[in-house]
Amino acid sequence: MRPLLLILLLAAPALAQAQYYEERRAVSLLAGPGLGYTNTLSGERARAGPGVLLDVGGSLTVGYDQDELFLLARAGLGEAGKGGVLLGGFRSFFGREEWQTFFDVGAAVRLFSGTWAGPRLGFGLRRTLSDHLSLYGGLGLSLGFGSGMRVDAEAFTGLQWHFPIGSR
Repeated sequence: MRPLLLILLLAAPALAQAQYYEERRAVSLLAGPGLGYTNTLSGERARAGPGVLLDVGGSLTVGYDQDELFLLARAGLGEAGKGGVLLGGFRSFFGREEWQTFFDVGAAVRLFSGTWAGPRLGFGLRRTLSDHLSLYGGLGLSLGFGSGMRVDAEAFTGLQWHFPIGSR
């Protein structure tokens, strides 16, 4: 009987954490506008310019701190907005109150207007408005390789709708 009691006492913190994670899992819809600036070098042609962006996508919480895996489709107007872009990666949040900071690590793949793929970094703030709605914004930088070289800088904002999954 004593070994069973000892095992239960040792396992209690892990079980409490697992229950906390189970209750906090969610999928989210993400949508919002942004501004970007690009500089491309393809062969002997160099192009640079601004653009207006629109992101639509989703995320899934992972881990105990509500970090997320995200995937966004981006379209836009202007030099920085030409073609469609897929952005994906891992977003880590810091803070437990209604204001949180975040850091993104991921990749950007541009499929139209030349093929470009490369790493992307981002950071920003998220403000929780309710249990199901947040407002976020930040800055990002991505490099693209393939049809030459490309550097994109962006400022983005958006709304995030959270939908809990699992037991609540």
